[in-house]
Amino acid sequence: MDLNTPATSVPAVVPSTSAGPFEILNGRVLVVEDDPLNQHLILRMLEKHGLKGTVADTGEAAIEMVQDRVWDVILMDCQLPGIDGYDTTRAIRDLGMRRLPIVALTANSETEVRVACANAGMDDFLAKPVRRAELHACLRKWLPPAKPA
Repeated sequence: MDLNTPATSVPAVVPSTSAGPFEILNGRVLVVEDDPLNQHLILRMLEKHGLKGTVADTGEAAIEMVQDRVWDVILMDCQLPGIDGYDTTRAIRDLGMRRLPIVALTANSETEVRVACANAGMDDFLAKPVRRAELHACLRKWLPPAKPA
């Protein structure tokens, strides 16, 4: 790199409030997660993608919320107190509503856990800790890009 290159030939990096290199998405996301730190981190990542998430901290709350509102995708922790994420997913599927994408969230990414998630009716899988790029790639499968203003 030539240190004598005029500054005008170097593209400016402008701070942005957008999602950075990720496109802004459109949709309603239910985050079923009992850990307050994970709730906070996931909600912040969703915001960076233009999404507003709503938290259900138990499987029972998630089942109730699915019946009360329309969601575009659910991020489902597998290890919840009370009704776990597997049984919560089965209960949501048993409601007979439209097929709603449910993405498993778990720290255990072994093959048998992935199979258990699929057998419970989950559509996709994210390993914890959730990384922003992986979350975005997953959500792009299920949510449309936001329309330009």
